[in-house]
Amino acid sequence: MLFWPARPLALGSLELQGLVPAMQKQFAHKAGQLVQHAFTNYNGFDEKLADPTLIATLKPVIEEHVDHFLQVKIKTVFPIIAQFMGEKTINQFKEALLTEIDDLLPVLMKRYAGELKHSIKVDQLVEERINQISTEQVKEILYANSRNQLFRFKIVCTLCSFIIGLVAVLIAFLFNM
Repeated sequence: MLFWPARPLALGSLELQGLVPAMQKQFAHKAGQLVQHAFTNYNGFDEKLADPTLIATLKPVIEEHVDHFLQVKIKTVFPIIAQFMGEKTINQFKEALLTEIDDLLPVLMKRYAGELKHSIKVDQLVEERINQISTEQVKEILYANSRNQLFRFKIVCTLCSFIIGLVAVLIAFLFNM
């Protein structure tokens, strides 16, 4: 009854379907909501993006772009100013820009992380992925991870059914005497 029937089976006005296939869409929706809530309330994401070690890995790329701008592009963007800039002035500009970027980048990354957390629809992604999982895959996962518990459950159910049957036979026997 957990997995069978996978598709709804109509028995007159009664519809029969396994628990997992019948509840998969609701489960996927609820799981998506829970993951979205956890993701938007997780503050470690902001801190990871503004982590000084991560920013330090970005510095060589930033420095390379600043160098390229000051050495090459500034001549096309500001041709008159570029004529009066020597190597010393370019280095001063570079140091000032890199200092400003060092101050700006952590703030920018934190803000970006905050915007990113609210713009990514993790709930929809999780819901889609769970709905794509087939009933057979869920069955394999469940049986692979809980074979012993399911066996015990079957034994308990069998024993309970046997005891109820014995009690019913005993009651029927005693009242028919």
